[in-house]
Amino acid sequence: MTTDNHDISQVESRLKDATRRLHQLSPQVGAAKQIRQYDTDRRKNLLSKYVVRALKEGHSATAAEAHGRSDQSYQTELEGLSKQYEGAERTIAEWDSEFASFEAARSLLSMAKESIRVLEG
Repeated sequence: MTTDNHDISQVESRLKDATRRLHQLSPQVGAAKQIRQYDTDRRKNLLSKYVVRALKEGHSATAAEAHGRSDQSYQTELEGLSKQYEGAERTIAEWDSEFASFEAARSLLSMAKESIRVLEG
């Protein structure tokens, strides 16, 4: 395999593109990781909001939970949390994919530069 300046320029371009995309994704990834980490707590807090209402109406804990889960507003808000979680996972997957591209380009660039160094001897 011969490496020339054109090959190196292409790999450098890929590396720069991946770096730019990683920088663009950085703020979104932070928020996405927070959503992922606290998803269970967020869902529990949502349910408790609706269970407390039923408890205040005098229902037992079991009945209050059943009322809370069957509340249409709860279902709507839970669906919203689910969509946020899905978006977070999509963002994290995009980041992981872009990071793999960055690492591959970095590795290729390093190999190409080493090949040129060896050939120049």
